[in-house]
Amino acid sequence: MAEEKKGGGKKFLIFIVIGVVLLVGAGVAAYFLLFSKPAPPPEEKQPAPESPKPEVGPFLQLNPFVVNLADPTGRRYLRVKIALELKDDQALSEANNRIPQINDTIIMVLSSKTVEEVLAPEGKSELRFEILNKLNQLLGPGKVRGVYFTQFVVQ
Repeated sequence: MAEEKKGGGKKFLIFIVIGVVLLVGAGVAAYFLLFSKPAPPPEEKQPAPESPKPEVGPFLQLNPFVVNLADPTGRRYLRVKIALELKDDQALSEANNRIPQINDTIIMVLSSKTVEEVLAPEGKSELRFEILNKLNQLLGPGKVRGVYFTQFVVQ
């Protein structure tokens, strides 16, 4: 009889271990079912839509400008070549008809600058921005898209 009690204890211990394992398994399964995000449905691979390339407008290459800078000695000058990017062909045609006004506007802006202003990198950016604004005032808003210095010499 002593052997039956001993064997019964082992069976009881096995049942408890199996019960704990089942409870832990059920808990893990419940956790994954309740708290995990569902996998996204498989999608067909579609090519990514291409981002539209920025459209480049027509360019107008202006003759070189040579201006005296706003220097007390009056001995410093700037030689610069400028290319203008315009909105469209209509803006290019209008700009070609107004070259004297465009040149005058640019000369007035350039000659108002000091040597220190045009030599600093941020000064060149400000100069570009100022020319762009003045030309858009002259030709109409948005007609000039960009001002590019193709040559820039200070002497």
